[in-house]
Amino acid sequence: MTYEIFVSKKPLDGREIEEIKGLPVVKPIQVHGNLVAFVGKGKSRRPKADAVVTDSKEIWIGVLAADCLPIFLIGEGVVGVVHAGWRGTLKGIAFNAVSYINKFSRVKKAIFGVSICKFCYEVGEDVRSLFPPMYDGCFKEIGEGKFLFDIKTANLIQLKSAGVRDFEFLEGCTCCDNHLFYSYRKEKTQKRNLFAIRIT
Repeated sequence: MTYEIFVSKKPLDGREIEEIKGLPVVKPIQVHGNLVAFVGKGKSRRPKADAVVTDSKEIWIGVLAADCLPIFLIGEGVVGVVHAGWRGTLKGIAFNAVSYINKFSRVKKAIFGVSICKFCYEVGEDVRSLFPPMYDGCFKEIGEGKFLFDIKTANLIQLKSAGVRDFEFLEGCTCCDNHLFYSYRKEKTQKRNLFAIRIT
């Protein structure tokens, strides 16, 4: 199966992108949860979810992020896209999305989009203490109750446990490469990067 990926860059605001190459983009109402929604060509209402899945060639599906991790999932005749911040990661959004797709098509590949990197993502003990021991290797203590969080590795753990074996990583960090991508932590902006995928 062939697919196409779209990643917006500055100065485009992903919130304002409604179509790409003449096809509509379906973006969910993201709530930092673990819900997965299926969308088809005729579905006009935006689902409240942090992962969307489609088998339609006539739409793009996309998520908005400005530090959180976008993940594209490739199945057979179906694609998905996930929005994973630390809250969604804690709630297992990536695992849920793969499990959802696997009901009707095995996820063959996961592609990690551009997010904040493990050298820039600082969190407190309040966040660190929420994660179970399986994620211990994703945190690096830097003193004064602060930790660096490797959100990509945390989601890699989930994807592997869900059975995904093939991975690809898009280069870049929203914080390090702030001239290219919006970063909430770096600039406290409401603007967002759009990460979208479609079946071709």
